[in-house]
Amino acid sequence: MAWQAACALVTIFVVGCANGPAVPQVVHNPAPLRLTLALAPQALGCSVAVQQQLMVHAPGQPTQALDALLEVDVHSVRLALFHLGQHMGTLVWDGRQLQTQLSAWWPTQLPPAQVLSDMQLALWPASAVAQALPADWTLQEQAQQRRLAFQGQERVAIQAAGTQAFDIRYASVDWQLHVASLGGMWPCTAAQEAP
Repeated sequence: MAWQAACALVTIFVVGCANGPAVPQVVHNPAPLRLTLALAPQALGCSVAVQQQLMVHAPGQPTQALDALLEVDVHSVRLALFHLGQHMGTLVWDGRQLQTQLSAWWPTQLPPAQVLSDMQLALWPASAVAQALPADWTLQEQAQQRRLAFQGQERVAIQAAGTQAFDIRYASVDWQLHVASLGGMWPCTAAQEAP
């Protein structure tokens, strides 16, 4: 399963922990405005079950890998995140309520609702995202790229990296998330092609 949350995401730096493996930590976004999407599961337009690998590229830090399992159907979005084999947490969104089971490995600064939002920003159809945007927010999509802006100022850029991956770049912080996933930014295309 893949959550870009990810997909989007996932605004994560990885730092050392004295009592165990490195634990992902969130980069604090100093910008006062942050968009939080909560789109209906069926708005994705298909059912998917994919595994993703997320590579976090943060300045001054070694690249770190996270694994995500994502399942979406008309009833719910289910996401599980893992780091170095440790289960970090599970999120379930039914279109009304977000239920979470977070382990001690889950970074306290990373709101689960933001993970859901970033994943939907990257994977859900641009038309569904655009309809849900509040005033002053815009989404532009062209040539395998999406740009989310507030009052004309870019906040998030998502770029396809071939057909099986995409990159998420946050304008307010100098880091990037690379997400390798079946179907890349278009999971419904991959789901339709599956036997």
